[in-house]
Amino acid sequence: MKNRFILAAVLLCAATVLGWSQFYKDYDDATRKSLAEATWLAGKQYQAVGKTAKGAEYVDMAFHIWPGLDTSSIGDAVALPSAAELLAQGGTLLIAAPADERSAARTLSSFFLRFVASLLDEDAPTAAGFLDGSVYLITTGSEISRPDAEEQLAALFESVSLAGLGPSDVYDLDTLVTAKAPASISSAWGDTWIMRVNAKADFSEYLPFWEKQQQFYVRSDASQRFIAAIGQGVPPASWRPAKAAPAAVAAPAAGAAEDTQAIRQAWEGCLDAFLSKNANVAVTFMDDQVRLLRMQQVVSRDELEASFNGTFESADFGGLAADDLVDPDTVFVQRTSDFEAEFGGTVYLLGAKARMDLSDTIPFWTTWQAYYFRSVDGDWKIFAIR
Repeated sequence: MKNRFILAAVLLCAATVLGWSQFYKDYDDATRKSLAEATWLAGKQYQAVGKTAKGAEYVDMAFHIWPGLDTSSIGDAVALPSAAELLAQGGTLLIAAPADERSAARTLSSFFLRFVASLLDEDAPTAAGFLDGSVYLITTGSEISRPDAEEQLAALFESVSLAGLGPSDVYDLDTLVTAKAPASISSAWGDTWIMRVNAKADFSEYLPFWEKQQQFYVRSDASQRFIAAIGQGVPPASWRPAKAAPAAVAAPAAGAAEDTQAIRQAWEGCLDAFLSKNANVAVTFMDDQVRLLRMQQVVSRDELEASFNGTFESADFGGLAADDLVDPDTVFVQRTSDFEAEFGGTVYLLGAKARMDLSDTIPFWTTWQAYYFRSVDGDWKIFAIR
């Protein structure tokens, strides 16, 4: 019988971000800014290969780490590997080579968050791609190969549903710290760092390395990082990890340009109608039923219209344009595999960053807007909001 992990209460829009926000609280301003840049870049790379929902979470988190983040000033993006290459390598390519503890904290935090994201995606091949060719499990005093680890992860995902969980449900990110590994290990393995973090969830029944307090030895190999050992203590001096092979992950095909344009036009039409306080027109861009994913609710088009009309009674949008409500430079439209099997057709995700906070009147409003579209009788309709 499958074990199910269920959220104990309905989470409001910002709950996931609040759960992420603790692990960087003691960083100085320079480190927080650098971490925000690395997190933003990781999010854009996920978006570029179709991992749009996951990318939006990372981009949203970047602005919580450093609210004044100026993405136009992130000048090293061109030096990064392409997003397709990043995922093809199992998400392990370095964003920057750590020269000291501060830069290591940034790159290793980004590495760890992407590793956790692959676990929450229930993507065994990608998660295994973060592992070295073999990994030493200090607790059991044994070695496990990457293929065997992938099988164990797949068994975990078959037995345990991670749906609805955020990173802060699995790990206490407030406890995430990094330190340089002993010189003897770096000399034998290459540049190696240690990550320590406390776990919240208990997967020890399925993963032999799982402990309440976890420790990861992360080594660099050329331009990549891999988890080489897991557990408290130190691996045997004579042990060496097997050479890791890149995990091949094909990037999904891009959606048709005309679909992207039509979806953006539908979204802009809905937004313009909303600002004009025309609820009747705004909901014409909605499906008959709309899922409010963060609130775990489904509402009808009529219920949304009534909600919008209630908002209009107290809100003053006089003189506001769409660009005042949402930053147009942050809008993206990409195809997503989410819900495709359910609807048997193409699904797109439109994401954008809000400039105004309407969460006090619109309960599903978030800083990062995420709208799922599907084709209904030839028109693109919003059927889910996240």
